[in-house]
Amino acid sequence: MKTIVLLLTLALAQSVPAQPASAKEPRQHPALAEFDTKGLDDMRARVQAAINRPADLSPEKVAAFEKIRRAAQGGDTVAQLDLARMLHDGEGTPRDFDAGLAWMQKSAEGGYGPAQAFLGVAYTLGQGMAVDRKLGEYWSRKGAAQGVELANFTVAMHFENIHSSAEEQAHALRWLKFYAEKGFIPAYNEIGYRLMMTAHDDAQRKEAFGWYMRAAKALDPPGLNNVAYSYEVGQGVPQSDEAALGWYEMAAIAKSPPGQTGFARLLEQGRGGPTRQGPAPKPFELYLLAAKQGDAEAIERLVKVYDKGELGQAADPAQAALWREKLRLARTP
Repeated sequence: MKTIVLLLTLALAQSVPAQPASAKEPRQHPALAEFDTKGLDDMRARVQAAINRPADLSPEKVAAFEKIRRAAQGGDTVAQLDLARMLHDGEGTPRDFDAGLAWMQKSAEGGYGPAQAFLGVAYTLGQGMAVDRKLGEYWSRKGAAQGVELANFTVAMHFENIHSSAEEQAHALRWLKFYAEKGFIPAYNEIGYRLMMTAHDDAQRKEAFGWYMRAAKALDPPGLNNVAYSYEVGQGVPQSDEAALGWYEMAAIAKSPPGQTGFARLLEQGRGGPTRQGPAPKPFELYLLAAKQGDAEAIERLVKVYDKGELGQAADPAQAALWREKLRLARTP
């Protein structure tokens, strides 16, 4: 603390030329700043470089590939999955993603649990193939029945939800908590959401809010938004417009579309007091950001804005019709 005070004192002691007030650029609220993708772009480049690296065709790797290939062709399901990986990675053979997927499928069809788990993920997320959630669920459940962790987690995240049977909900929560204990941050918010949607009393809602808060403290955007909403409506925590505005502000800065909408809504309604991280942005700008990312509440608000000429915008039937069509598409399953 003393160091900070000393540095501040030295800075104030420097001679700084006075600037006319008109020369100062108005500060932009960080929620309106463009998302900096440089770090993500660098990460994608490193991943792509790893994917596109030259195949390892050294004599040792080629010999290992041939040994695995013979075992795979002989019906060894473990070898079939190993062969799929080697074809995918270009280990002892030129890369062939399609052939790798074919061998993974063969291993899964032969009953090998890990192959079933990987195939379930591939179909669920569209990795190397078109998304097919029906097949994704089929293969994930096959792997889960053999106790494969990855398959259990895929089933829990994608196919067992608050509308599932009580038995499936318990299974999903067990595996989500298992991965949460391993530090998988998105599981925190997912657990909170499921607990909140099925809560029957304040104690259960408070437990759900605790999981939201764990996600929010890790700066998980959905977690930040859910903490804000909980404060807004008094769900699992005492109602507080001030706290809701602060958390929505953080969610908006984290580029959460529902967070941008929630921040805009409270600002528009004059709830929660002053903003913390910069001058209050215009609600319209926040709604527009969220709407462009497909947030249905924000799109619905823009329809009304252009229908009636609100939030400083002129009535514009063409814009209202455009956003009304986007709202229809956003609500189409």
